Amino acid sequence: MLIFSRRTLQKLIYAAAPHVPADQLRKLATNVDTANRNGIPEVWELYLFVGHLLAHNAKHETVLPDGKKPDIFLPDQSIYIDVKAVSDDHSHDLYPVHFFMNALSQQIVRRLAVLGDFTVKFGSRKAKIDGDYVHVPVLPPKNDISKVTKTIAHDLLRIGGDFTSPFTHAVSFDGVTTTVTFEPPRYKDMPLVGSNFPSFTTHRRHDRDVDSVAKSALDKGSTQLASAPAGSIRGVYLCDGGSDLWTKGSAYKTFPIHDIAKRYMTKSAKLDFIVLFTVQKDDRPRHPTGSGFVLPPHSLRLDRDPGYTVSYSVIARAKPTQHLVEILVREALARSDPPQQNIESAYSNRMRTGNNSGFRGAMTIFGNDKIRIPARSWPRSSLMLL
Repeated sequence: MLIFSRRTLQKLIYAAAPHVPADQLRKLATNVDTANRNGIPEVWELYLFVGHLLAHNAKHETVLPDGKKPDIFLPDQSIYIDVKAVSDDHSHDLYPVHFFMNALSQQIVRRLAVLGDFTVKFGSRKAKIDGDYVHVPVLPPKNDISKVTKTIAHDLLRIGGDFTSPFTHAVSFDGVTTTVTFEPPRYKDMPLVGSNFPSFTTHRRHDRDVDSVAKSALDKGSTQLASAPAGSIRGVYLCDGGSDLWTKGSAYKTFPIHDIAKRYMTKSAKLDFIVLFTVQKDDRPRHPTGSGFVLPPHSLRLDRDPGYTVSYSVIARAKPTQHLVEILVREALARSDPPQQNIESAYSNRMRTGNNSGFRGAMTIFGNDKIRIPARSWPRSSLMLL
């Protein structure tokens, strides 16, 4: 599952198969099934194209005079659309906290067959982002993390002794101290490996920086649509691929992505509209009210609340264009089943940004469906049987 259920994704692939090249569908299937690959952009493109295909007889990657191939063409309305998704992949590369914690958790499990709670408190320093100083965590280079966490695990083994008393171990990354604290478990069957670090979102930089992820995506979409015929309507579907731009509010109680899109439309004449897509909780009432009976859409007739819905916001240069695009998007979304997962969960599960290890005695359960039992934790009688 990636945002949508496997059944829904399979239905989308079947619907798209006569219109989308086989190699693109294979890439989608591979990215949906492969860990540590963000397949969310491909899922968005497939989902939106199939919705328009069923509702408006959309064409896939119609070739323009300059050879570019926008993702969606609506022939009846002469609308060309390019689909883009933005994520926080770059931020996680700059500050690989979750990668570090995953590596350290595996080292602790492999080398310290003990019950106990380990907490890492990352040191931080101030960095100037968009004119303001904010705290960001300090870590070793990502390529060095495996070696560094192995060394830390050896140090913990040496310092911990029998691991019956709490202790703190300090390490330094680029002159900034990070601490690893051990506490005997409060609950014998529920030890933890946790972390504490300053939020490292860089969404404020994305507001104005020329090289921001959102503006870069819009620029690329604009380039794809540059040679669309005169009189046609050009737009970009900008989708949430796992980014704080859709979740961190500003002082004006709007999400940063809305401010960026509105500013882009004001400063650039390359696009006629931008539609922002994400997934949010669906709080609409699903039961009939009063004496009337309302038949729900086909995808909701299973007496279960899907929990999530695809939400969208249309930002257009002209009111008639905004009204038209809102109608077309609404009709396209109505042709597909609702999501089963929000973007944050989909991104975290796929990219392992929230990977945890849970101890059950000496047995360790990893988020990637692997179970490891250190040999030294087995009773000798059991080893003899093996």
